[in-house]
Amino acid sequence: MLGFMFFGSRVLENKFSLKKEEFFYVPPLNYLKVASGSFQSFCADIFYIRGILAITEQFKDRMSWVDWVQKNFEVATDLDPKLTQGYFFAGVVIAHGEEGIKKGIQFLERGLKQNTKEWQIPYWIGFNYYQLGDYLKAVEFYEQAAHLPDAPGFLKSIQPMYYYRAGRPDLGLLYLQGLRNSVGDPKQLEWIEEKLKWIQNIVYLEDKLKQFKALYGYCPERIEDLKGAGLLEEIPEDHFGGGYYLDTDNCRIKSKFNLSQGNKEAKSGGCKGCE
Repeated sequence: MLGFMFFGSRVLENKFSLKKEEFFYVPPLNYLKVASGSFQSFCADIFYIRGILAITEQFKDRMSWVDWVQKNFEVATDLDPKLTQGYFFAGVVIAHGEEGIKKGIQFLERGLKQNTKEWQIPYWIGFNYYQLGDYLKAVEFYEQAAHLPDAPGFLKSIQPMYYYRAGRPDLGLLYLQGLRNSVGDPKQLEWIEEKLKWIQNIVYLEDKLKQFKALYGYCPERIEDLKGAGLLEEIPEDHFGGGYYLDTDNCRIKSKFNLSQGNKEAKSGGCKGCE
């Protein structure tokens, strides 16, 4: 009967050419739970597939389309909270633009309450905050994901990059110092030490930059001006090979080395757990 109900609704929809922009309908969850009986997983799969198909449709009002897609995945994941990929499609795949990404975060946060042990969900929330440029919030959820069962090792090593991008390399330094004390794998420890040296230099140079601004009231034009002002003898060597430089637009010390690139290099070099 359940299959006949969905088949009949599809036939009627095609026959009368109902536009989803004008006619949204997803049965109430409590009704579906009663109607599906012991077939809740089957019913959840139907709405999951319906959500997948809805992704390919185009609405004039994009936010209405997002709401329609998410409504289907909401029912699917309520009926079967273990349909983790439903959270991915509704929270990440369809999330475009600031408003859409925020809707995706809201959907994922709701899913996180239902699945507190699934590391993927906080990881996807962190990814959405990364897209919004809120790197500190991204770190918060990446760290939450990193401490959940079966979370991949790379989640613990990428967080300093986001602290760095958020303009808080000092927090990245503190994080790595704490991580170093909890790691037992020699190769992973070696890679953490390399990152520590890299970010320690940035924190050191940022401190000298603040001193320069306090003395002269403006941002220098080049990193070498810190030497000319007698604030440091030599610019620390970037042992990753990228080189430190002064971003005059933001008056921040940066490195040409990308930590995510370093993670790939560590992976290709056989550093187990460093990726």
